[in-house]
Amino acid sequence: MRMEPRVRDFTAPETGEPTVELALHSAADLLVVLWLLEGCDEAEQDFQEYGLGADWFAGITSAMSDATTEAIQRVGAGEVWISVMGILADLPDGSTVDEFIDHVQAMAPVDMRTRLVELKSSRGADADLLKAAAEGDAGALEQFLTLPMFDDHKLWRDTIQHLLEMSPQETTEIITTAMRGLQKDAFAEHEKAFRSILERDIEAHRSMAKRMSAERLVELTTNGISIERAGYTRPILLLPTVAGRPWVIFTDTPDRLIMAYPVADEYMGADPDAPPNWLIKIYKALGDERRLRILRHLSRGPASLHELAEEFDISKSTLHHHMMLLRTAGLVKVLIGNEKEYALREDVVPETAAVLQAYIGNDAIKGEQ
Repeated sequence: MRMEPRVRDFTAPETGEPTVELALHSAADLLVVLWLLEGCDEAEQDFQEYGLGADWFAGITSAMSDATTEAIQRVGAGEVWISVMGILADLPDGSTVDEFIDHVQAMAPVDMRTRLVELKSSRGADADLLKAAAEGDAGALEQFLTLPMFDDHKLWRDTIQHLLEMSPQETTEIITTAMRGLQKDAFAEHEKAFRSILERDIEAHRSMAKRMSAERLVELTTNGISIERAGYTRPILLLPTVAGRPWVIFTDTPDRLIMAYPVADEYMGADPDAPPNWLIKIYKALGDERRLRILRHLSRGPASLHELAEEFDISKSTLHHHMMLLRTAGLVKVLIGNEKEYALREDVVPETAAVLQAYIGNDAIKGEQ
């Protein structure tokens, strides 16, 4: 079953048309886990709503040492880890958890703290104010903490104040200590298993990206999040995650939007040869003469349910069934106006070929010839 899209958005609105990149960074899952733990207070989080389930997260927390638990609690609000996620864009594609932690440790401490103050505010606050707050200027920090973005986020405000009132070096130290502790105590054993899942997912999406628009790639990758009218100007970086499923987690840096998207269902199973669910739905929808005729009719222009029922001389209830299958497969869309009309999604047919080629390994076959 295809997951309904869920979103945790830590960004601010903007305008424009994006380019999209895909990258694999194992630390994305480590950061998602840290975000979900939110100071190790399980009462604050319903882990059952995540794909790995409550028992998996219980295993993580039970494996953590007291020192790791204390280090995570010292950091504070889970938004810290969403801020740190933006640093992944600085690393080469394919980075490991240890490589990421080493990179954060080696950053100039003020640069690392700048990532913290940029979350939710990188387009809503003066850049000089952000820089001064990150450097530890008490007056700038006091002014920064009065920004409207903190009005309904007291824990995040208190966390920022706590982290920026200490020295920049100490801020980096407690964040990297928490990450290294979780990696050593509980996450390292999962990193390898997650890696093979992430590799299968991103390989399929990269093959699809060669043959479809950025907007459509984002929609398919995120299970329905549309950016057609959102107006993003900066590049979008798509990062697959296992721990965050089924949520899509938005964060950003000054020069790009980051979407940590849930690995598709078919790559979570033990069978690496399982076909994508969307591909099955597409060919199921296409495997009927009447539905093919409906698609041909819609290729000439949108049509209402009444018009289609008359054209094909079938009842509206039967037609509803056909349209439901076509919509589920993404072959048609609904136009809302004076009268609801159905329209063909003309980009889906070539996309279907792209997904089929990605699944059967057509690109690999061509490369061997």
